[in-house]
Amino acid sequence: MRVTVSRGRTAHSPGRGGIGSVGLVVASEPQKSISVFSVDFLTSVLTGPLFTITTPFTPKAVAAIESFFYVANFEASISAYHVAPGGKSATEVPGSPFPAGAGSVAIAAANPGLLYVANSLSNDVSGYLLDANGVATSLPGSPYPAGNAPASVEVEPPFFPNPLGGPTLVFVANAGSNDVSVYSIANDGGLAAVPGSPFVTGGGPSSSGTGNALPLKFVYVANSKSNNISGYSIDPSTGALTPLAGSPFAAGAGPSSLAVASGRVFRYTANTGSNNLSVFSIDSKTGALTPASGSPFPVGKSPSAVLYF
Repeated sequence: MRVTVSRGRTAHSPGRGGIGSVGLVVASEPQKSISVFSVDFLTSVLTGPLFTITTPFTPKAVAAIESFFYVANFEASISAYHVAPGGKSATEVPGSPFPAGAGSVAIAAANPGLLYVANSLSNDVSGYLLDANGVATSLPGSPYPAGNAPASVEVEPPFFPNPLGGPTLVFVANAGSNDVSVYSIANDGGLAAVPGSPFVTGGGPSSSGTGNALPLKFVYVANSKSNNISGYSIDPSTGALTPLAGSPFAAGAGPSSLAVASGRVFRYTANTGSNNLSVFSIDSKTGALTPASGSPFPVGKSPSAVLYF
């Protein structure tokens, strides 16, 4: 059974419960199902599934916010569910599924109620405002043009507005045009391309990551076809990107997913083609990547996702 992990970032409000305090949401493409497991926060042991939802769609990615979770369906829609208190069942939100662009493959949420979906076949990003009942309404100007075959979407920081006063940014890796689109979130939740966007990457960019630490300083993009990672500094005022000295940085074969440790100390890349995991230390001043001792590390066959928590 193939399971999928969101190519994006979930968003939770600390101390307010919701799906973040319930556990883990897993989507299975072949079985067309979504399962929810409980997680022991001390041991990380999973129990369950608590429940499983079968759908007529192909679930590609999942994002959660408050007590709701949202599923990007490849069939141009997003399904929305509300998790009951205790986390043992969920009901579909009225009006779900909501229309999206063609080939929805990635999804990301931002508190207090914004959702963005990357559409790989219509080459755009759908944006939604979420109400208190979890209902998704299209944002002004949605969908927003992206590059060719967008493969991932990430919101950084995962809340709006940015508490430090800088922009909240949306990063979209465009696998077909070998670039990354960067948007700032406007007051109404809509997206506007930052100066210079899109920015050139390596071949087949598949995911991006910043480390989710404030202020935003660096962003990295895994390039699945050129076997490397592009690194950029982020302009704190505009969100524009500048390539780092030494970028791109060599990785294993077919890097498909990356994660940056909180605090921006280490970066991890799952290499699908070489069955291993590249680990790098991050220079806190320049953002340059240096392979950790012993890297790359062998893992299971064809790793496709990595998450630091």
